[in-house]
Amino acid sequence: MAKKKFMLDEAEMDAILDEDISALDTGRSDQKILDIVRGSGRELTAAQDFYEIPVDLIDPFSMKGASDFSRWSDEEVQNAVPTFRQYGGSFEPIIVRQKQGSDRFELIAGEQRLRVTRAAGAKTITARVIRNCSDSEALDIFALTNIQRRSTVISDQIYGWGLVVENHSNQGARSDLGAQDTLTAYIKGVQTSRSQVYRYLALRSLIPELLPALDEGKLSMRAGEKIAALTPEHQKTIMPHVHLISESIGAQLVELEKTGWDDNTAFEIVTGKKKSKRQNYDSSMRTAMLHARKYVAGHFNEACYEDLSTIIVDALEAWLEQHPDMRREK
Repeated sequence: MAKKKFMLDEAEMDAILDEDISALDTGRSDQKILDIVRGSGRELTAAQDFYEIPVDLIDPFSMKGASDFSRWSDEEVQNAVPTFRQYGGSFEPIIVRQKQGSDRFELIAGEQRLRVTRAAGAKTITARVIRNCSDSEALDIFALTNIQRRSTVISDQIYGWGLVVENHSNQGARSDLGAQDTLTAYIKGVQTSRSQVYRYLALRSLIPELLPALDEGKLSMRAGEKIAALTPEHQKTIMPHVHLISESIGAQLVELEKTGWDDNTAFEIVTGKKKSKRQNYDSSMRTAMLHARKYVAGHFNEACYEDLSTIIVDALEAWLEQHPDMRREK
């Protein structure tokens, strides 16, 4: 594959990047992250060069795991296209590594820039190519560049720092941030604190359904940290009232779980109200009907749906004949 070398040298490119005039690229440049990785004692194994690469030769990053960082909507991508065209492209190159034995490349940093470039109809994009980049190096760069750019999105910070710690834990290192010079350097490099990162790591135990409440400000990080200590089942129980939970209420829920969880007591702690018998009945009825609906969908042929009510009533009557003490008095 013929590659066109980007003619600016690294110093000239950094001078442009530091101007930060593109609306597509807020925050510090990815070069800062590369410097952090180098300075951590895990130097990249080869030089980096700038190239113009066809966008159809770039594949997504392959090590994201089950989750991912937040993405721009298609509408946001389209809204960025005029700015892209105004400046003749993105001022910050994406970061890629070449796939072994292939003329294709794997994207490491710059997914939104690549999406905007494709949406604008451009055939190529300026990329910083890191040769012989190991999986561990690629994962650190992927995580840290996104952590840096998404500093206000709590769920992204949780995901990103989780990736970094798991990456280094998989290498046999302890997951205690204070005991790892590399991770300590990363924390300083992205200008956060060790205590903040510890909090992000604790929040990894939150069920996914609660993460939007963190991002939207309905749940504080300190309260979320308490809730994260609960079992997933108990987190789901309090989810409808999560906006009412403070750090102190979260602490009470943790104590409740230690002494013996009770849904009614949890409801009272969170709302300050006692749950009525009718609320308990309605909740149980909704749960029962949901299970019945799933059972019917999984076991009954659609041809019998018209007779379903008769089938269910007959089955319930047969059960009540065997358990007469459960029949409600008229």
